[in-house]
Amino acid sequence: MDYGPEPEKVVDFVRELNPRFMILGNHDKAVAYGVDCGCGEKTHELSVYTRINISMKLLSEDQIKWLRSLNPYIETELEGKRLVLVHGSPRNPLYEYMLPNLPIETLKLMLSPSTVSMRRSMQLKPGIVIAGHTHIPMDMSIEGVRVLNPGSVGQPRDGDPRASYAILDTEKMNFYVVKVRYDIDKTILKLKNIVTENKVYEKLAKILLTGSI
Repeated sequence: MDYGPEPEKVVDFVRELNPRFMILGNHDKAVAYGVDCGCGEKTHELSVYTRINISMKLLSEDQIKWLRSLNPYIETELEGKRLVLVHGSPRNPLYEYMLPNLPIETLKLMLSPSTVSMRRSMQLKPGIVIAGHTHIPMDMSIEGVRVLNPGSVGQPRDGDPRASYAILDTEKMNFYVVKVRYDIDKTILKLKNIVTENKVYEKLAKILLTGSI
């Protein structure tokens, strides 16, 4: 949710895919519950504007109800290994950024749920953590925990404007980040037809064109 010109089509598309797991993101929660997105200072203004002027006007009550059914944290098993699906981090499922350039000690703290961290000393559980939120692809191992991030389809932040998603080969445990070109100019034109504030439009267009903020 937020930033794009057709949030209602995105919701319908994802619902039709009927994936086994779906994660609630911070912008999804902002739209679903009318709360702040808790996003970074550089994009906060854009999030608020597009939520009020696009998302809340185009999403139906049924679509918002569906967003409310999602969870920002899911823990399950994959091929006998612990698998955590989360938007932000296990410690802060909605709002924490597990960036690949952070110190290892900082990432270790993020990988343990806060309730566990407060009760006993840090001890990571081996397995896989798949997160989002940063919009930057990531594949690194931290004391037996493999941390993966597919990047972002609509708002990449790694300097590559192509849509980014990933495939995890569960047999060989190979993680492939896939980049796909799409008609960015078409998306920008749709934004221009909706966004009335030129400053907001220019910032949104720049992000799409450069893959960065």
